Amino acid sequence: MTYRSLSELEDAHDQERSAARMRIDSAEQYIGHYRSRINQVAEELYGLGAHKGVVDDPGFRAELRRVTDTASENVAYTGRRIGELEDEYDAMLRGQDEQRERFLAERLDAD
Repeated sequence: MTYRSLSELEDAHDQERSAARMRIDSAEQYIGHYRSRINQVAEELYGLGAHKGVVDDPGFRAELRRVTDTASENVAYTGRRIGELEDEYDAMLRGQDEQRERFLAERLDAD
């Protein structure tokens, strides 16, 4: 896309940055909520197990461990994905800087 002015280009870049930042922030909020909810569920499950007297049962412990391990794996995966989004964001910023510089150079050449 060609831009008629530096202001138009910068507005487009602002919109791109804002959208990308919102995706990252939403992902971080989601993983925080997920982690909190999983911890709450694990605590409730443990409380129920204590009430029923099964917290020392190997099957109960294995199942509780499986749930918490799965949650930990999901959090770690999502953390890595958020890191990738951050890397993509940084690359986008570099690309925008280059695009801005090209735009300015083309304007100077045209004048």
